[in-house]
Amino acid sequence: MSTPSSPTSPAPSDTEAPRRPRRAPSRRVTVLAGTVAGAALAGATRTTWAQATAPDLTGSAQQVAVTGSDAAPTVLALGLVALAAALTTSLSSTWVRFVTGPVLLAAGLGAGWSALAVVLDPTGASGSATATATGVVGGQVQATATSWPLLTLIPALAVAAVGALVLLVGRTWPVRTRYRSAAVAVAATADPETDPAAAWDALTRGEDPSTEDDPGDEDDPSDEDDPSTGRDETGPTAAR
Repeated sequence: MSTPSSPTSPAPSDTEAPRRPRRAPSRRVTVLAGTVAGAALAGATRTTWAQATAPDLTGSAQQVAVTGSDAAPTVLALGLVALAAALTTSLSSTWVRFVTGPVLLAAGLGAGWSALAVVLDPTGASGSATATATGVVGGQVQATATSWPLLTLIPALAVAAVGALVLLVGRTWPVRTRYRSAAVAVAATADPETDPAAAWDALTRGEDPSTEDDPGDEDDPSDEDDPSTGRDETGPTAAR
C-alpha cells in the first residue's frame, strides 16, 4: 500500500528582482522643506509664549501676554537666517552646501535651545516684555509658559534636519553652470551667415567659423547615377 506523497514546496528562485535604489531628496525638495521650516520657525514667534502678571505704576497687577519675539528674540533671528540659508541652497555651486548646511544645522539647534529655555524659565524670559508693558523695572513678575515654545521645537528640529540633509546628500545634486550652458547652446545653434554676431562670438572663443561644414556642399547620392541621361556621372568619363 503506497503512502501519499507529501506536497513539495516550490523551490525558491535563485534570482530575485533587483531592488531599486532609494533616491535621495532632490535640491528642489530640500530647498522647499528648508524654506517652509524657516518660515514656520520665524512665524511661531508671533504667538503668545507666556502669560505674565506684574504690578504697574499704581501697584495693581496687570496681565501681560508675552510673544515669542519678546520672550526669545533669538528664535526670530535664527528663523530668518534659516530662511535665507535655505533659499541660498538653491544655487548650483558646489561649495554652497558646505556653508548653508552648517548654518541650517546651527540655526535649528540654537532656535530649539532658545525655545526650550522659555519653558524652563518663563519668568526670566518675560522680564523685558513686562517692564515695557507696565513701566516698572525690577518688579515682581510671575509667568507661566504656554504650549507654543514646545510646538516651536518642531520647525526648529526640521531646520536642523534639513541642514544635515544638505551636508549628506548635497554631493549627489547635479552641478550646472547656467552661463556656460547658454554659451554652448548658442554656439551649437547660431549660424554666422544668418547671425553675424555669432561669428564674432566664435572668434572670441578661439574658433574659426569659416571652417564649419556647409550642408549644401554635401554630395547628393541621387545625382551620382542619373538614369535619364544613361551615363554614370561618377566615372571619370561618360559612357559612349
